[in-house]
Amino acid sequence: MKPNLRGSCRDGHIINCDGSPVHVGSQLTLSSPAKLNIFLEVLGKRPDGFHELETIMVRTQFCDQLTFQATTSSELTLSLSDATLPDMRARIPLDETNLILKAARVLQKSTGTSFGAHIILHKRIPPESGLGGGSSNAATTLLGCRQLWHADIHDDQLHAIAATLGSDINFLLSGASAAVCRGRGEIIEPIPLTRKLFFVALRPRAGNSTASVFRQTVIPATPRASKRLADAVAHGIGNLQSLNFNRLTDAASQLNPAMAALLARIPHAVRRPAFMSGSGSTVYVVAPSRLDAQAVAEQLKDSCRLPVWILECGS
Repeated sequence: MKPNLRGSCRDGHIINCDGSPVHVGSQLTLSSPAKLNIFLEVLGKRPDGFHELETIMVRTQFCDQLTFQATTSSELTLSLSDATLPDMRARIPLDETNLILKAARVLQKSTGTSFGAHIILHKRIPPESGLGGGSSNAATTLLGCRQLWHADIHDDQLHAIAATLGSDINFLLSGASAAVCRGRGEIIEPIPLTRKLFFVALRPRAGNSTASVFRQTVIPATPRASKRLADAVAHGIGNLQSLNFNRLTDAASQLNPAMAALLARIPHAVRRPAFMSGSGSTVYVVAPSRLDAQAVAEQLKDSCRLPVWILECGS
């Protein structure tokens, strides 16, 4: 597994998402990248209460960062970095309901280590945005704690733990730049990226509840298949925006009128279709190049008066 999670630190403070993992004494900092769903179909309801999915996810360069500090006790604690914005701080739980501590606790029990960790989260990826921030934090925690504790646990064991914690964690743990994901999302079929992909994303101030969106979604009698889009991504051909699809969009739009308004407004502002990632509320457009993405981002900032991100995928 090549996690491709990169980070750096200086005097205990996070500075950016570039560089390689850095040890400072018993401290390690890793980046925790957002994912974007460029295809998502719901195939049916599973006996375990979850939904059977077929989705294509891509790993982006938009990231949180996690700093892991080893402790001699077995205690696990979580705090937010000083650089985390105030409006984000109020929405991030720091107790055992956070996937970071859940992942660390399961790994600690699985390995039988007597060590603990203090984990510092620098949060950039908004909660309830459909970008997998919490899932990415959990994946990064499994990798970071394994390295911090020098735990003798193999990749397949980490993936087994990840599958018990959430639906997107296995993809973000895999290190794949892009993949078709099936089951709950834990069955990963990597797709080679032959070119960089660019997207321009934004979201309304209100997020979406994943559980509520799935409850509202109508399962199709004839589901769509991801193969044409997967082939286009793998071979660097075709018009990606004509193949993007997300079955959850109608349900999410009913639950979040502000997001529905964005989906309607964006095509008029930039003359291209808008799509939703995951269960929302992030929406995005496809850009053929970085230069185009920068121009579109400026247009959307002016038109929508919301923070806008350029999401770059691939090396």
